[in-house]
Formats: sequence, C-alpha cells, structure tokens
Amino acid sequence: MTSPRPERRRSQRVVADAESRGQLKATIPVTILNLSIDGLLFELKAPLRPGMTYDLEAHFPGVSLSAPVRIARCRAGGYTPDGRGGRCLLFHAGAEFAGLAPSQRENLLAVIERGMPPASGSPAVLQRN
Repeated sequence: MTSPRPERRRSQRVVADAESRGQLKATIPVTILNLSIDGLLFELKAPLRPGMTYDLEAHFPGVSLSAPVRIARCRAGGYTPDGRGGRCLLFHAGAEFAGLAPSQRENLLAVIERGMPPASGSPAVLQRN
C-alpha cells in the first residue's frame, strides 16, 4: 500500500461551483475547477506556457475577480466532444495569483471560507488596484 502524497500547496483549495468561469486575455475561455487564496486550477482548450502571466477575469456565483495570474503548470487533462462526432483535448492549468490587493485577498478568503459568495445584497467585484 502506498502512502498518500504530501500536500505541497501553501493553502487549502476548495472545489469551485459548476458555474465558475473566466477568460484569460479577454479571449480564452476557461472553466474554474478549484481555487485557494493563492491560486486556482482551470480547464481550457489550449495549452499555456508555464511562467507566463495573463490577465484573468473570473466569475463565481455572485463574485467577479479581475487579477493577473502566473501559470505554474499546464498538462493534458482529458477530452470533450467537439460537436462533430470527434473529441477535443482539454488542458488543466494551475495558476498563482500575481499581485492581489489586500482587499481582494480579504474578499476572496471570505468567499473560500464560506464556500459561497459574500452575504451582501449585490455581487461583489474584486477589481485589480
């Protein structure tokens, strides 16, 4: 029996809501799979080069986030139907937030700890300062 791999992440991640989506460079759609206070894992149809930084516009239920992310890793992650009887390769990319403002970190932490959007009446917007 093998022992479980030790956790290497700096912070615990949570599974993102099924409606969590985003865009890199305003043109590359991504599906957000999980997130933490330090980063996130997303799925997309194109590979990304580790070390590159992209502007991310992310939308979680009730919360929007605009922040730069640095790609830590990117690997083939599976297939999805291409709508023409074939399959399309999907990639999983892990990214670190690069330069979140203190207010963004506080709001993101509140969302992660609650497992839901902040309890305000209108959607929170986490903009880059």
